[in-house]
Amino acid sequence: MTIRRRSLLAGMLLTPGIVAAAQSGLAGTVFTARADPSGPDWDGFDQYVDGLAGAGNFSGVVLVYDNDRPVLRKGYGSADRSKGIPNTPETLFCICSMGKMFTAVAICQLVQQGRLSFDDKVGKYLTGFPSAIADTVTIAELLTHTSGMGDVLARTPGGPTPPTTLDGLLAAVAETPLSFPPGTSFSYSNSGFIVLGGVVRAVANQPYEDYVQQRVFEPAGLEQTKVAVYKATDIPNMALGYARVGESTQDTADALQIGNPSGGAYSTADDMIRFGRAMMTDQLLDRQMISTMLTGRQKVSRPGGPPYDMYGYGFEDQAIDNIHFVGHNGGNPGYEGQLDIYRDHGWTVAVLTNQDRAVAPVIRKSESLLTGHLATASSGGR
Repeated sequence: MTIRRRSLLAGMLLTPGIVAAAQSGLAGTVFTARADPSGPDWDGFDQYVDGLAGAGNFSGVVLVYDNDRPVLRKGYGSADRSKGIPNTPETLFCICSMGKMFTAVAICQLVQQGRLSFDDKVGKYLTGFPSAIADTVTIAELLTHTSGMGDVLARTPGGPTPPTTLDGLLAAVAETPLSFPPGTSFSYSNSGFIVLGGVVRAVANQPYEDYVQQRVFEPAGLEQTKVAVYKATDIPNMALGYARVGESTQDTADALQIGNPSGGAYSTADDMIRFGRAMMTDQLLDRQMISTMLTGRQKVSRPGGPPYDMYGYGFEDQAIDNIHFVGHNGGNPGYEGQLDIYRDHGWTVAVLTNQDRAVAPVIRKSESLLTGHLATASSGGR
């Protein structure tokens, strides 16, 4: 697939602030591009998100890119309500399960290098698992959430905090029976991606977080993304999460975020756009492996989701009006996010929030705008 390269300023409203932004690599900028009369109404979309934020229903950052050209890059609401600190495109957020994409890329890199196979069993690389897992569950089943594993990260009110190390998490997974025979059903599983992280560590012979830093983040130009165990208050420029509890909201500033192969890293919307752009090129994987990874294999059919809703190897594969987009969402108390990558058309959308139950209206609106525009363009405007 050939990606068209466009000048950063092509078609934009050239105010002095935007010219300065282009010269400084977009640091600190907030803008929308002048609307293309034949394209999506991004001014109206911005007003829609502003309305949600004004009503207390959205707080975060939205970035929309047409190839290399930003058409919307803006923060909404507050990163810290008590201090009146606004969200900006440079604000850090917990990206939750969006981090599964990094683990999937790492696994596919190792497959591409011939160091493992999608058909390999867990026991080939990891010890300490019962035979029902070690001798049965494959790498492909872990990637597609069909392994029968559950979620060792699930927390119950007043319950214990999950382990914070990969070894501790793997031990907890090994002690948990499978919910169904591998390969017979789909059930979203954080545990499965924790095991994949263990496989990455074993095959690469280095810590998981070091591998993704060196082989995923750095080649893709992700400058602010990190897999770590942290509290939001310990990370400079990080948004505090605000979780809805009944009719009230409470901040999650003191909540421990356990970054691991199933998610929980922190990042910026800028970095997620860079990652999306990398998935349109051969920066991380060759084209054939990218196609293998992103092709939908398991039907998901979530309430409110697109009519075509599939899951590939660590990426969601969705379509509206035959316009496909891939990526992943994620959510923890106080944080949500989603990345949509329109690989055939060069568009990328990243939405990160520090408020739970806030992403869906925004991302669905962007999907409706983009797929409608692209479907019309594909049919010659008819």
